[in-house]
Amino acid sequence: MNDDITRLLAESDPPDTATLEKIAAQFSASAKPVRALPSNLTLWAISFGIFIALALIVAKAVQFNAVAVLSHSQMVVYYGVLLLFGALFSRAVIERMIPGAKHFVPSGALSIAALVVLGLLVVVLFADRGTENFVSHGVPCLRLGVTGALISGFLGWRLLERGYLVSPRETITLYGFLSGLIGVSVLALHCPILNSLHVLVWHLGSMVLAGLAGFFFGSYAD
Repeated sequence: MNDDITRLLAESDPPDTATLEKIAAQFSASAKPVRALPSNLTLWAISFGIFIALALIVAKAVQFNAVAVLSHSQMVVYYGVLLLFGALFSRAVIERMIPGAKHFVPSGALSIAALVVLGLLVVVLFADRGTENFVSHGVPCLRLGVTGALISGFLGWRLLERGYLVSPRETITLYGFLSGLIGVSVLALHCPILNSLHVLVWHLGSMVLAGLAGFFFGSYAD
């Protein structure tokens, strides 16, 4: 360190040896070891674990009513796609917590793909498109989905603090969509209404709202 300071001040009168030693001592006293991040796999497992655990815990609290009305094939496809996007969003969030990490997919493309694929899947799986009691049955679902997303958002903040957010807006927006997907998953386990319009508006609506909330808070933190 003394050599570096002497080199930088080569064109002027360098400070005496005592001054250089004092500066070096001050730097050494204030230096602290950098806290190493857990491995990418560990962080991904934590993020994905939060996704699965919260969806199951919240759905358990309000009962797994949807499981009784879905066929085995519907459950495999519907829950399988939700798990797939949960894993993809978890990975995308972790990648953006680590400076210099390679991003496997743009955040905007992932968010749009999730909404489009889930929307198409719902239309294919659920043929009922009636609008009877559309609002009265829908608002409680939206409220539950948003509640699940909020719980995830509060708990997930501790995870985000363990990384360095190069782009807070992008990262928090992604986590907002991940939290919203938790809300969608809770409703997929709880809500027995197999109506595609209901699921498109009120279930996926909680994911859209959570993503917009993430964008708002991320823009504020950016």
